[in-house]
Amino acid sequence: MKVFAVGNPFYGDDGVAAAVLTEVRARGLLPDDDLWDLHTDALDLVDRFRPGELNVIVDAARMGLEPGEIAVFRAGEVRMRIQSDHLSMHGFGLAEACELALQLGKLPQKVLIVGVEPAVVEIGKSLSGPVAAAVPRVVDLLEGIIQGEVPEHV
Repeated sequence: MKVFAVGNPFYGDDGVAAAVLTEVRARGLLPDDDLWDLHTDALDLVDRFRPGELNVIVDAARMGLEPGEIAVFRAGEVRMRIQSDHLSMHGFGLAEACELALQLGKLPQKVLIVGVEPAVVEIGKSLSGPVAAAVPRVVDLLEGIIQGEVPEHV
């Protein structure tokens, strides 16, 4: 299993994925080789996806939920689930990266996206309270996936 973090840790809640990777490392859930912080380069996913493995992407995503709420969905649902794909300074949005990977034949069959609804996306801000509280819940979710538990809402 590979976990990819997308987002800018200097842009408020857009840094949630980086915080999740920090906690995954602290708990020793996966080796560092399986954890990728892509920062704001969602396009980098196209070259880093691993066919035959589960690829999990963590990102802040405006989905119309309450701040800090988590949604898990498949790559094919990204356009339906994410209301705004240019949340931060990502030059290439997550939906665009998944569509490009599909067109190039590089989108693995096993891709899950873990989206966290942001509250504050502003340069120089840290994680908001609701999003910071979501970090351990996302890590618990990832731990369950590692142990073979498929989230019921996927």
